[in-house]
Formats: sequence, structure tokens, C-alpha cells
Amino acid sequence: MAKLILVRHGRTVLNSHGESERLRGWLDVPLDENGLQEARDTAEKIAKHAVGRIYSSDLIRAQQTATAISQVTRLPIFPTPELRPWNVGSLAGKQVNTILSDLKKLEEDPDLPAPQGESFHQFYDRYSAKLKCLLSLAARSSKHIVAVTHVRNVLATPTILVNGDNRKIPVRGGAKTGAIVWVEKSGGRWAIREDEGYQLVAIEAENSPLLS
Repeated sequence: MAKLILVRHGRTVLNSHGESERLRGWLDVPLDENGLQEARDTAEKIAKHAVGRIYSSDLIRAQQTATAISQVTRLPIFPTPELRPWNVGSLAGKQVNTILSDLKKLEEDPDLPAPQGESFHQFYDRYSAKLKCLLSLAARSSKHIVAVTHVRNVLATPTILVNGDNRKIPVRGGAKTGAIVWVEKSGGRWAIREDEGYQLVAIEAENSPLLS
């Protein structure tokens, strides 16, 4: 059965680890040299599989990553703003460790919009709708579907699959830049795994609204 392949975009200058990491949000920051190499490496891995379509967030860092995949698969890219991350408004560009209290407030009240941005629920609903469409497409396809997106989207995916509590999605951590995450249905349940042997997250069929 065809699978959905989620790809986190490559590294940017704002993706540095530790205290210097800055929140990206909708800032249209491009990949740095490391990120461009990550995109090429990710593309080579994906080229080993049968891919039918490539979807991507329309932000430049995702588009550059999708372009690397397009070049090796010779498939067009379908950009969509629905695969964008959470619009954190004026918090974007700030060091993460200086705005943790602001992020905590937005996490505790997911209907509260970020300053000049959107609420977490608005982001979650937007991405949920697109994810379900992509899963449906993958279920009908003989080839895998690729979606290049952002870390917050990848973090939200397991909760969306089981219709879980979206207030418990972490605001930090998640798949590394350039990561490949497989979303697949096997034996009556969803499974989510990273490409390089990460822990398999299996979701029982009776808990998932997306198995029909």
C-alpha cells in the first residue's frame, strides 16, 4: 500500500541548536548551506522509492527542499499554504528561550491568537484538513505521496491521527531538519516512523478516525 512521506525541510540559519535557536513561524527564511546539503541527501533517499506526487509548504525553505526531491524524481511540486507551520506572528525571529512563557500561554489557551498571528487551534485545524486529504490520496495511490512541511506539523501528526488532545503537543523538539517520516497503515492500524530506525509509533485502529 502507498504511504505518506512527511519531510521536514532542511536547516536554516534560525535552526541552530541551544540558546541561539530562533522561532521561524512564517518568516520566509531560506536554507543555509547545511540545509541545502540536507535537502539533497533527503532527496537521494526518497528517490529509492516510488513517488507519485510532491506537495510542499509554500515557504521558501520547504520549496527548496521540495525542489531537491523534484530534481531526482522528475515530478512537479504542488505548493500549498495549508502545509505551513503555526503562524506565531511577531514572535517569529525571536530566540526560543526568551519567549517560552509566551509559547506556554498560547499552549494553555489554544484559542488565543499569537500576536499578529493565528491561534494554535487555527493552525491545527488547517493542517489537520490537509493531512487527512493527503492520507486519503495515499490510500488510493499506487505510489507514495511526499509532503514537505515543518516541525510543528510533524509533531502534530500523531495527535491528528487519533483525534487526540491537541493541547498536549510539545512546543519544542521533534524530527531533525531534513528528516523523513513515514505515515503508513498496516494490519489495521497507523504507524509513524522516522526513516533512520527511530521508534515506531503504532496507533490502534479503534482509536483512529482515519482508518475507514
